[in-house]
Amino acid sequence: MDTALLLVFAILLVLATLFGAVAVYFFTQVKKVKEDAKKQVEEAIQKGKAMADLTEEQAIEKASQIAKNKLLEAEKRALELEGQAQATARDVREKLKEQERILDDRERNLLSRSKSIDERANAIEQKERSLEQAKRDVTKVREELGVKLQQIAGLTKQEAEAQLKSQVEKDMQDWYAKRIREAEDQVKMSSDEISKEILVETMVNSATDYVVETTTTTFTIDDEAMKGKIIGKDGRNIRTFEKLTGVDLIVDEAPNQVTLSCFDPIRREVGALALKKLLEDGRVHPGSIEETVEKVKKDVLKVIKKTGEDIAYETGFNNLPSEIIMLLGRFKYRFSFGQNLVKHTLEMVKIGESLAIEMGADVETTKLACLLHDIGKVAPEEGKQHHHISGEIARKYFKNNDRLFNAIEAHHYDIESKYIEAELVRIADAISGARPGARRDSYEEYIKRVRALEDIARKHGGVKEAYAIHAGREVRVIVKPEEVNDEDTKVMAHKIAKEIEETQNYPGVIKVNVIRELRATEEAK
Repeated sequence: MDTALLLVFAILLVLATLFGAVAVYFFTQVKKVKEDAKKQVEEAIQKGKAMADLTEEQAIEKASQIAKNKLLEAEKRALELEGQAQATARDVREKLKEQERILDDRERNLLSRSKSIDERANAIEQKERSLEQAKRDVTKVREELGVKLQQIAGLTKQEAEAQLKSQVEKDMQDWYAKRIREAEDQVKMSSDEISKEILVETMVNSATDYVVETTTTTFTIDDEAMKGKIIGKDGRNIRTFEKLTGVDLIVDEAPNQVTLSCFDPIRREVGALALKKLLEDGRVHPGSIEETVEKVKKDVLKVIKKTGEDIAYETGFNNLPSEIIMLLGRFKYRFSFGQNLVKHTLEMVKIGESLAIEMGADVETTKLACLLHDIGKVAPEEGKQHHHISGEIARKYFKNNDRLFNAIEAHHYDIESKYIEAELVRIADAISGARPGARRDSYEEYIKRVRALEDIARKHGGVKEAYAIHAGREVRVIVKPEEVNDEDTKVMAHKIAKEIEETQNYPGVIKVNVIRELRATEEAK
């Protein structure tokens, strides 16, 4: 209430000061007008005296007239100022009345609020007294109950507190153990679901189509007479073709068809392209066969290089050594359980990249390991498992990267995985190979059996080339004529057949043909 009075007094003081300032301003302006008029009269008198052509009385009369006019103007101006001052004063009075009314309303509100606050304070004080009394009553009842409990239980307060504390701790331990078990179960369920979602999404985003590899290629010919050209006189054309390509050329009774048979897809590709060119050209003889096969081999090398470059570009590795590029290109003609290595490798790189991003692993190392993990399958080195060969190749071209080497060598589980990248490569390999439609187990076993037949033949001295043909039912061995004579060929055939019987499991009968041919070439000039 005192604050409101002070506020009213301050407002009145401001308004009074404002009104006084207006009055002072008005009187100051009037005085200034009169002084200006008097000064102008004096100036007029001086000017009148200065006029030579007027008498003193005339000059004084004229100056008086001018002074009267000035005085009249000053009085008129003073009246205008007085009217303005009165209007301003009226406005000030109106504003003062409005402020007084607002202050009266505010004062009434303050008085009403003060009364309400006083009533509420009295109510709160009454409640506080009631609460204090209730606390005293509760404390008294608690003490009485404590005494009664001690009498009933035969325990002191300290003993009861100790038992209660022990029981609560035991209950809390049981509760925490239960919650921990529930959390563990929830984490397991969630992690399984999340893992499945990640793997399914990865498989969906990176799955590729596969064409199951076969061991034969069939050609359709327009003219049945072409079969005679393919065979040649006394079969010399077909023998030359099979010798140069390592492919078995089957010209049977099927109308307008010839078949190429070989387990090695690169040889079969060379044979297929060479035969296609020969049929288009129409000139089939040993010389053209040899020339065509040689040209096709060069073309296949170009295709291999282009394939390797495409694989490197698609996986994001554009600075790989040329040797690695050529090995990657051979993936085009290499199959694992019927699964083409190009498709398998690209799929693995995509899967490995997705998994590495999800797991926070080294993405580049994982991708490179997926790219190179099967490169040992197409390397010329033999006698070791392919993942060990892949690791040796990686060590040759990529220095000081243990994560990469371990990820490549450990993907068949015979070497311990030391880093998360190795586990991701294993998972990617399993996903790519295990999904429905990706592989056929019997094909891989067939490849191993056919390769074993060739390896048995090649390890004998004097062998130039060895081919397993007729789906592995025949081994054709070509020897160096300067190192092996005709009698030695019979002994070699017997030894190879005997070793195959003792070391290999195979259906039916395998024929071993050892071929020795001496060719003399001269040029007529």
